Amino acid sequence: MTGSALAPLFLVAAVTGSCLAPAPLAAQGDEAGGRRAADEVVWHWFGRCAGHDSLELNVTLDGQLLFASTFQICHQRRADIKPDPQQRILEFRFKAAPNRFRTHTSRDPVPITADIWEAGAETYGMRLGISFSSDAQVLLNTIHTARAQAASRSEQVRGMVIATRPVTKASH
Repeated sequence: MTGSALAPLFLVAAVTGSCLAPAPLAAQGDEAGGRRAADEVVWHWFGRCAGHDSLELNVTLDGQLLFASTFQICHQRRADIKPDPQQRILEFRFKAAPNRFRTHTSRDPVPITADIWEAGAETYGMRLGISFSSDAQVLLNTIHTARAQAASRSEQVRGMVIATRPVTKASH
């Protein structure tokens, strides 16, 4: 697989809860059978998707909303998805006990940062990478499968639900 490193840049958009951070995207479609993969139409977020369908994302902990965001998604040929100078990352913070993340024993609530990014563009939707970390350590890295045409739900940590659902242009 080929790809080039991108210059480190960091930009925070505090109003929307999103931030842009460096993360080079891997080149896609350059392996054996790459021509078929490059022509494959997949779902992608942000980029050239203005005015298209959207995906609503909600993260709750014990039924309380921690984060909500709606972002544009659209169909694009895999070969037409160009790496941004900075990968878009949605970020939010909350307080919780690290022991919720299975292998950690502390029951005292600490500030936790969550980062969400597009980890993969697929024909059915996209894979969202999600990372939870405290100042001291990464607590969990996981993937949420977000379907473009149907609601999706995952619960990797007891009581923490990550849910996505499509919002089409007609329902705006």
